[in-house]
Amino acid sequence: MKNIINKLFLINVLIISPTSWASDSVNLNFTGNIRVATCNISNGDNVNVDLKNIPAANFEQANSGSNWNDFYITFTDCSTAINQISVTFSGISDTADINSLYKNQGTAKNIAVQLENGPGSIKLGNKKSLVVTLNGRNDVRLWLRTRAFSPSGKGMPGTISAKVTANIVYL
Repeated sequence: MKNIINKLFLINVLIISPTSWASDSVNLNFTGNIRVATCNISNGDNVNVDLKNIPAANFEQANSGSNWNDFYITFTDCSTAINQISVTFSGISDTADINSLYKNQGTAKNIAVQLENGPGSIKLGNKKSLVVTLNGRNDVRLWLRTRAFSPSGKGMPGTISAKVTANIVYL
């Protein structure tokens, strides 16, 4: 009987492949990133616009303003998934015209800061938005302009300072 068991064991060993006794494991690690489609803003986080030295005499009359100062927010390397860029401006409104003027927080009196799109067709006061269509481009410059403005006239000398935040949404 012992002989039969040994022979059966030997047959089983020969029939069952030795590789079936071995085992290995492989760890599969999956990584990646899901990113929001964005653009780089080449101006950085701050755009400083110098309104320059302006004679007080320019603001004697109501609705008088300085020369316009053009500037750009430049978007580069935009994702191909972006069709439009929406920019909403926010800051402290000037009570003389909350739709187009920002309050001067400097020392000049009866002066506000006016912001528009480059051609001057859209006034960009507090909570106003501007949408730029990319049309397949990866780079786009948002043309804007600003100036010192006196809605009531009688502008008094001093400093001009207004802070406006441009909130950007990629569509």
